Amino acid sequence: MRLILVMPTGLQVGYDAYFSSSPLGIETLAASVRDIADVTLVDLRGKGHDVEAHAEGLLTHKPDMIGISMNSASHTKYSLLLAAAVKRRCPDVKIVLGGQQATFLTQEMMEPGHVDAVVRGEGEQVFREIVMSGGFEGVAGVSWYSDGKIVDEPDRALIENLDDILPPARDLLPNRERYRVGKYRVEGIETSRGCAHHCSFCSVRNFHRGRWRPKSVQRVMQEIDELLETCPYPKVIYFVDDNFSTDVRRMEEICREIVKRNAHDTFFWCQARVDALAKNPELVEWMGKAHFTAVLLGLETPVARLLKSSGKNISVDQTMRTIELLHANDIGAWGTFTLGLPGETLEDAHATVDFIPTTGVDVAQITVATPIPGSNLYDEAKEQGTLLVTDWDKYDFTSPTMKGQLPKKKLDALMHRAYLKVYLSRRFLLSMFKQQTNLHRLRRTMFGVFLSWIWFLLKNRVRSWVGLKGKLSNPRQRLDT
Repeated sequence: MRLILVMPTGLQVGYDAYFSSSPLGIETLAASVRDIADVTLVDLRGKGHDVEAHAEGLLTHKPDMIGISMNSASHTKYSLLLAAAVKRRCPDVKIVLGGQQATFLTQEMMEPGHVDAVVRGEGEQVFREIVMSGGFEGVAGVSWYSDGKIVDEPDRALIENLDDILPPARDLLPNRERYRVGKYRVEGIETSRGCAHHCSFCSVRNFHRGRWRPKSVQRVMQEIDELLETCPYPKVIYFVDDNFSTDVRRMEEICREIVKRNAHDTFFWCQARVDALAKNPELVEWMGKAHFTAVLLGLETPVARLLKSSGKNISVDQTMRTIELLHANDIGAWGTFTLGLPGETLEDAHATVDFIPTTGVDVAQITVATPIPGSNLYDEAKEQGTLLVTDWDKYDFTSPTMKGQLPKKKLDALMHRAYLKVYLSRRFLLSMFKQQTNLHRLRRTMFGVFLSWIWFLLKNRVRSWVGLKGKLSNPRQRLDT
């Protein structure tokens, strides 16, 4: 079987221009079937939205099946248009969707009639059975068309031992130059799946059925050793786990093993919670020794009422303590903040914006609370009738999608004000000229990202002035054409 696995492009505005990691999902999926299929990987991120040209390009490989990964709402419209474009040209090519968006909206993905099947949940075992059988009947975890009707096969159990999952087939995408942040190449490693916490705006917990499952430290170090050996250039290894700090003792053991490798040309990034790090200063010390240079922290807002109602359950004291610990160990704090949480007032929004520069974060990422499918926020918004839009292209994490949120222009103004206060602060600018520590390298890199963002805003403003905005973007086509 000739199989193509596709990472689709998403919004025309996104982080791919500034920070791009390899498509770990399709690389891991490819590893599970490469011994029984002729597999090609295609990463379409950053390559425009011309679905007709992309369909033509995919079909030059003469595939029997195309699998499209849909882990974001922003992938939805493009992916369905791509499926339709392929089917118009080659109706016999089977189209399979997977990922979180496809899992939680299976019916919506299949109803237009251009998709043959949806893989619900984890894909490695499911896809292997599909490839081996050449069909979908009887494969647990699949929804598929039979005689014009959608058949939902039984759910598949979660993979119990993640060490059984093969390492990603990185060699199938040999040109890694595009995966970078600033001058550093970026490679991702997944060391666990799931999250045990209850943040209302996140779908990870429900996708993994409330469970957190780790790979063994030995298995994690096997993948790290492979990257250290095969990728000699200066790089960032990014642990893509939604919460790398779930088991702090395991996290410390990984740090200790990294220190033994003495890999000074490599930096490590991860995502963690402030309540875990604030309670474990010795862990943060080991992170510094292991060359961690950035930790992504979900800080959201200083408003205690909103932290509680969103299920975040952290405190401002924990936030400030964690950032202090990270900086003391030469590690940058990448803070994510959220506007528009249910119940937020205008005063709350201003409090969040004023709070951001006071935290001392080295990277600020501000989003608007967005009810993504699979999250409790989405279920509550549907039940309460507070969804404003159903166009998935509007789910860009910068636009209002629920009743009660501020207008787009006001949200943009608040976000821009916060970004300017962070990246043009005296503290941040002076750090550009300080000694070459890991922390200051991160700040220099992110200041370059900030300048790119300013340039993007200026270009868009000029386009809107001269009336070119509509002409420069690719027109969306109807799914039924």
